[in-house]
Amino acid sequence: MLTNLPIPRIDPMPAPGPIWLLRTLLLLTFFLHLLFMNTLLGGTVIAFVCTLRRKRSLFAAQLAGELGRILPVVFAFTITLGVAPLLFLQVMYGHLLYASSILIAVPWLGIIGMVILAYYGVYYFSLRATSHPVSGTIVMGLSIALLASIAHTYTNNFTLMLGPDRWASLYHRSAAGWNMNWTDPTVLPRYLHFVLGALAVTGLFLVIQGLRKRETSYGRWLIDQGTLVFVAPTILNYLVGFWFLLRLPGGVRMTFMGHDTFPTALLGIGLLLPLAAIVHLILARGNKSPVRQAIIGIGGGVGTIAVMVLMRDAVRNAYLAPHFRFEQLPVAPQWGIILLFVLIFVGGLATLFYMLRALTCSPNRVTAATAASGR
Repeated sequence: MLTNLPIPRIDPMPAPGPIWLLRTLLLLTFFLHLLFMNTLLGGTVIAFVCTLRRKRSLFAAQLAGELGRILPVVFAFTITLGVAPLLFLQVMYGHLLYASSILIAVPWLGIIGMVILAYYGVYYFSLRATSHPVSGTIVMGLSIALLASIAHTYTNNFTLMLGPDRWASLYHRSAAGWNMNWTDPTVLPRYLHFVLGALAVTGLFLVIQGLRKRETSYGRWLIDQGTLVFVAPTILNYLVGFWFLLRLPGGVRMTFMGHDTFPTALLGIGLLLPLAAIVHLILARGNKSPVRQAIIGIGGGVGTIAVMVLMRDAVRNAYLAPHFRFEQLPVAPQWGIILLFVLIFVGGLATLFYMLRALTCSPNRVTAATAASGR
């Protein structure tokens, strides 16, 4: 255990539950947050592109309108579901996360303003994109830039949290919190990996929407476009993923190259699942009965996200192994509070499911002109 680094002491307040349970809840809640967060970022990009294509494709115009109606709700769920994983992260890694957050305090606190502005932009697009398409497109473009900046700031902080050896030099460079983790070679591939993954998840969302309307020309168009939006970024992500792997420190990288069984197995599964998803979605695209192939493809895509969440956790723990062990955390379980959280969490998920079902199942009839025109 290294002792000559400026790492704050662990909070003496005990964790309110067993570490295995807190880690499980962290991974589960982050997985749910990731589904909506990716759909939000990728959905704004797709809505922006569809708005640009609205005069050439009635289907694109319709999709832009549907995304405009859905994205404000997705934004709200993204924020709400992001609270729990951040709290669990603070419980277990708080002394590390707070230190890195202080070093980049200005951009980190700036996230609040960027979220508010991006939220307003998405709402403006939702309410005005049809009546004011030019301004709606501009505002959505600005919202995308804000969301991309937020993602970049998060990437900087969560990578800086893993490198206590860089904290002192960054503090001496700027003690006022104006730092960013530019020198870390993993920041750019990690960020690109996330952005491409967001587009791919949005492709899965489009395929799901297309399956619900598969009897119409619009539904088949959604399946085609969703498959394309999933396949292209996923293939690119193989290249970015290998770049990210090569940029990891040697010890961390070897954790996934045979030195540790579970992370190595995760890497293998993470390479195979996207391939399975790509193959099945492509088969569904040209199939008159695409449901079975599409469901398998969607399952492969969602499974890939779950594997990536586990790999992210393995990377974090491999980085921190010289500086931090879970055994250092004091634990005093508070089962009453944990039970209350689980009940509220399950009730919240049930409410979320009901709201999403009501939102996505509302009537969206394709006009005769749209059905006839197609692309």
